[in-house]
Amino acid sequence: MSVTLRELVEETEFKLRVLHAADASALDRELVWAHSSDLGDPTPWLEAGQLLLTDGMQFAVSEAPDPGVQPQRAANGLRSPVSATATVRFQALASEVVFDAYVARLRAADIAALGFATEIIHAEVPADLVAACERHGLTLVEVAERTPFIGIIRYLADQRALEQRARLEWSLQAQRKLARAALRPGGLGAILVELERQLESWVALYDSTGLRVDAQTRIRVPESEAPEIERMVQSLLARGGRSGAHLHGESGDVTLQTVGQHGQLRGVLAVGGRAPLDLAGNDLVASAIGHASIALEQNRELDAARGHLRVGLLELLLAGEMEVATRTAETVWGKLPEAPIRVMQARGGEPGQALLDRLERLAGSGPEPIFFAARDHDLVAIVPARGGAALLEALTDAGFSAGASAPGGWPELPRLLAEARKAAERSTPNRPSVRFEDLATTGMLGALEAADGRVTARRVLQPLLEQGEQGRLLLDTLAAWTEGNCAWDPVAKSLGIHRHTLRSRVTTAEQLLGIDLQTFAGRAEVWSAMRLLDDA
Repeated sequence: MSVTLRELVEETEFKLRVLHAADASALDRELVWAHSSDLGDPTPWLEAGQLLLTDGMQFAVSEAPDPGVQPQRAANGLRSPVSATATVRFQALASEVVFDAYVARLRAADIAALGFATEIIHAEVPADLVAACERHGLTLVEVAERTPFIGIIRYLADQRALEQRARLEWSLQAQRKLARAALRPGGLGAILVELERQLESWVALYDSTGLRVDAQTRIRVPESEAPEIERMVQSLLARGGRSGAHLHGESGDVTLQTVGQHGQLRGVLAVGGRAPLDLAGNDLVASAIGHASIALEQNRELDAARGHLRVGLLELLLAGEMEVATRTAETVWGKLPEAPIRVMQARGGEPGQALLDRLERLAGSGPEPIFFAARDHDLVAIVPARGGAALLEALTDAGFSAGASAPGGWPELPRLLAEARKAAERSTPNRPSVRFEDLATTGMLGALEAADGRVTARRVLQPLLEQGEQGRLLLDTLAAWTEGNCAWDPVAKSLGIHRHTLRSRVTTAEQLLGIDLQTFAGRAEVWSAMRLLDDA
């Protein structure tokens, strides 16, 4: 309902006549406001897009009054009309240079148009003013027949009030529709669809991993803007707090706003259109974020329940209850991976929600069937024997490494899980993926580890393990001594003890273990056992 200059000219009560249009679209420009001023430089008090109204007082001075003529008052009570018998007569002093400078200032301030009143101070619009407007490209309108400026200003104010009222009513109705959409099945997707319909702009929701949530929206995210939007989404998520951002690209303006609480972000909502959102549009987006947050929290509760179900299914699979586990998995997620399978164990701490969200997406619509469970703060996954690439990529991106068992069948699941754990312990950030069958190719220790040599290692070192803290001290001493090539003085110095103390500890360990540590064979046996032992 914003008023354009054309609409204002077409209002016959204002007696407006266009003397010069800056370009073909000048009359269709929306007017921000109308302001009257007779100052020589009114620009400090003006805003871009305004209509400036003046009666030209700044371009004239008065002559001495004619004593034989009585004063007359204008019909509107505000100005004295121009008359041959007027008490006050004006002589135009403005030169071409003055008009040119005046119009240049208005043009630089991006004034929409200049309205010049006639029959008040000037009988007609000065020709030099018309010429200056033509040179500088400023739209010029004559305000004739002593039209009151206040009438034009009040008209624009009334139209703005109507527009604000209409936007308020639209906002209330749109928010009601969003609330109803949130109650539908698949409420999150329905919220996005309704928001797109109301704003007539594209809408996209990104989850806590930065991946876009599928929704049946009609308008696509512009391909040219997608990479920058995704980069900004990742940046907002990385901050961890509630925040927003604005982008301006070739296809228009984009508003991004995080969804969720500080430290528990659930995603980012992005809205893009040709023009920036106004106050009512921003209010609607805020309302959508509120509804989306509730929907995501409900989904989070469902995710937690599904997580517990996954752990229960893993326990059933380890117990050999394949029929029940398979039927349950197919009902909730889909088919389990077909044999031969591999078990993968993640290493790097307790998995965060962002990683679990990404794995949930992989399990639901990834390139291969995946089953995973966060069990006792450990992440265990089961993939086809020739698969696991997508899973490993997700783990690596989240800062995890992983170990994979050798291929096997479902009845062998307990053994495969043990193999995956052993392989995971040998993984590092520089070696993010280790397969169990590859351990035997890393030397004798690898072969012993693959053959479960740790059982034997624990048996060898058991006499020290039974000594508690004293035994741990002796093991640490033996580890430093053997790693230091069994040299007394350098090792004692590195440990910060006297060499006699070092000899005493080695002798005590030798007696407890019953192994002659003065021989190479004895030292090699103890060194190998310590390398293989879980606690060494």
